[in-house]
Amino acid sequence: MVLVTNVSRGTVVAHQCVLGVSFGWRLRGLMFRRGFGPFDGLWLAPTAEIHMFWVRFPIDLVWLDAELRVVDVTPAIAPWRVKTCRGAASVLELPVGTLANSRTQAGDQLVFGALPA
Repeated sequence: MVLVTNVSRGTVVAHQCVLGVSFGWRLRGLMFRRGFGPFDGLWLAPTAEIHMFWVRFPIDLVWLDAELRVVDVTPAIAPWRVKTCRGAASVLELPVGTLANSRTQAGDQLVFGALPA
């Protein structure tokens, strides 16, 4: 798990983000879960599309380009939806309210780093 920081705003986006770069993580994601659990972010890469089938709760999305710059944000996407983002290389799935709390918006730069010891 890694810490995700919005360096443009000086805010933390996710304290414990899972890097979902394997095929299994990208395929299953948050399906059948009741919430985020022990982590508060899931980064799916590479992808420019997500589905919310069998996801039981709404989530915030941060769409990122290859340099981890925010291309777009989607607040509170509801279950049973599909979303794509032109120009995105990956997506960060977050609990609802994270976008507002971290003030993350298009154009911001994110950094994925090691958790502090």
